[in-house]
Amino acid sequence: MTISVPNRKYLRHAFAALLETALVGSGKPAQKVYRYKPADIDGKFSVVAVTSGKSKRTKQAQISRVNNTTSLEVHTFVLYFEPSVICTNNPSAGSNVALLTDNTAGFEVGDVVTVKDKFTDTRETATVNAITAGTSITVATLANSYTTPSVTFWSEEDSEDRLDWLEKALSDVVLTNETLEVVLDGVNSIWTITPDGESEPDHVKIGGKEYQHEVFSLSFQVFSD
Repeated sequence: MTISVPNRKYLRHAFAALLETALVGSGKPAQKVYRYKPADIDGKFSVVAVTSGKSKRTKQAQISRVNNTTSLEVHTFVLYFEPSVICTNNPSAGSNVALLTDNTAGFEVGDVVTVKDKFTDTRETATVNAITAGTSITVATLANSYTTPSVTFWSEEDSEDRLDWLEKALSDVVLTNETLEVVLDGVNSIWTITPDGESEPDHVKIGGKEYQHEVFSLSFQVFSD
């Protein structure tokens, strides 16, 4: 009897799709989930990648059933920090306040930015509601007035907070879907997920920028008919 085991890529694709649903979107920690390790992440500051790991296949007593033990590695990449840009105007407190700067790259509508005065310790967070590329960043509200302030959308603390949020969100997905019935390449299957050791954090450079990087190894025991 010929037995055809599932191609490991279908497990990787299925788990990446599960993470995409759970981690990407408004109020969620990731901007994108890749089902491979990307060479470039297009300037994003918080992404996840799912890659293949080691595997072991054994035939069960039931002649048509195969026990597949496969590892997937989940990589989180979080931008370490983004330097501040300096505004050329002195914005006053109010609504829909324009912060003039020719460096608007990396800012997006909806970003929560930190605005800090050039000469004092006055600072606050504000939400970007419009961007004119190469000209200005407009924020919804400023409670204070500023002299040629600096503006940043991503600090070292933001990076650390996002790394922790991704770790928590990934753990929630694993525990919630620890045992799940799935169809892999048209084959009815059941997976059981077990974390394989501790995560491994480090720093990497992508596109010339420094990212915090954490790797989670997950062992999948997959039974398929």
